Amino acid sequence: MPVVTGRFAEARLYLRYCTTLLHPGRPLPTFAEPAPSTGNHDHLQEDDLTLLIEEGRRQLDRQAADLDRIRNRAGALATVSLALTSAAVAKSADILTRHWLIVAAWALSCVLAVLAVAGATAVLAGQAVFGRTDTRLAAQGPSPTRKYLAAGYIEQVSTGEETVRTFLTVFRDAVTLAVTSALIFLIVLASTLHSTRTDRTEPTCPTSMTCSQPTHPKSTVHSPPHRRPLPEPSTPPPSRQSTTTAPACCSAP
Repeated sequence: MPVVTGRFAEARLYLRYCTTLLHPGRPLPTFAEPAPSTGNHDHLQEDDLTLLIEEGRRQLDRQAADLDRIRNRAGALATVSLALTSAAVAKSADILTRHWLIVAAWALSCVLAVLAVAGATAVLAGQAVFGRTDTRLAAQGPSPTRKYLAAGYIEQVSTGEETVRTFLTVFRDAVTLAVTSALIFLIVLASTLHSTRTDRTEPTCPTSMTCSQPTHPKSTVHSPPHRRPLPEPSTPPPSRQSTTTAPACCSAP
């Protein structure tokens, strides 16, 4: 079983789980090797061995049930993350025309959503390593068989515990990525709506404005009814001045 340790081990292990989708069948890594059993079981009585075998079976069943619950939740998370990715991609036409900070936040939200989908899908489709007992091999094992079975269960339960712990950690990281992506996407949507409302409320000034004075209806002057023009006063004809000629007898000498 491969192991991922060192600095940023959790992030590197998560990316390893995401890349296993491209290489199916590859064994998934864990954080640590299963702890080996170093105890001596020779002093155990028959009843003690029977109790160990029963407890080992219960623990293996519990590990399988825990993995089933984690995978069921991972299936729901994959569906939600895929819907979130689709919603983010559907808004690309509107967001790519905005400010570069909004575009960068939207791109980060898309990347986180895709990583959440990949992690949840890896939990669903990944090959989990569990310890199991092969009845045929147990029958061919050394005697006494009960002691051999008890030792086998003690070795196997540690493998299952490490597998469940790793799958649960990957699922938790996928949830964190999906929630972070959703919050960033909501902030981007809020910023987009705010900028849209701001653009709509700003007054638009036309380049050319013609101001025309209000036109009032022309006042109509009612002219008096048509009258026949009065004839002009006729000027009397010039009077003929009488010229009087003095008689010859009255003329001076």
